[in-house]
Amino acid sequence: QRILADTTYFRVFEVEGGMSSARTSFFHKSIGGYHAAKPRRMQQLFDYQIAKNNVRVLNMLNVKYIIQSDENGQKLALQNPAANGNAWFVEKIKFVNSANEEMKALDSLDTKNEVVMNERNYVDYFKGTKFNGEFKKDSLASIQLVSYKPNQLKYVSNNSNEGFAVFSEMYYQNGWKATIDGKDAEILNVNYVLRGLQIPAGKHTIEFKFEPEVIKTGSTIALMSSIGMFLLIGAGVYFERKKKIQD
Repeated sequence: QRILADTTYFRVFEVEGGMSSARTSFFHKSIGGYHAAKPRRMQQLFDYQIAKNNVRVLNMLNVKYIIQSDENGQKLALQNPAANGNAWFVEKIKFVNSANEEMKALDSLDTKNEVVMNERNYVDYFKGTKFNGEFKKDSLASIQLVSYKPNQLKYVSNNSNEGFAVFSEMYYQNGWKATIDGKDAEILNVNYVLRGLQIPAGKHTIEFKFEPEVIKTGSTIALMSSIGMFLLIGAGVYFERKKKIQD
């Protein structure tokens, strides 16, 4: 009840339930979700970091409340004031050369100011640029989640410098599209499971939309099938009437 009174956007982690607490997922946005099957990378993050009490990883997942039991077995909702929030700007990108190195880097990563990225995934993205992975972080820079839907997220950012933002949302390349002021932007996989975007200086509107190609293709096929069916029905009615007239 205490957690439900908080109307902001955040996640909840129940220590005893781990990644499989159906009760937490029923009432709140949990890190594991309601379904028994978990995204592989999220399960790996739990096994190698969260299970080892890496609080910085919970912070980057925007875990604002932690549920655990006291000495009498009573459940307590403890607020985590160090949660990173829905999105934030960082000062530095640490580049590694494999997924294993990326996971290992999370052992000591300052998730509020640093981000780790597997450079091999983005050779073309950084090719021909003078990008060195460092950004000037303005103390007044901000990025806020202003609209939340399961298939659409909208943020507003304000930064006097070009920046790199981390979004506390699962990276999933098959379907999620990002735009900055309506222009397409590439979503980068950072911190093993999260999304990152390079954002120009100034004030901007950032949107993530879930628009998988398979749904578009399925909708097109369904539409064409419906049109074909109506044409066949129409042709059948026409020829039937024509036959009656001739008779």
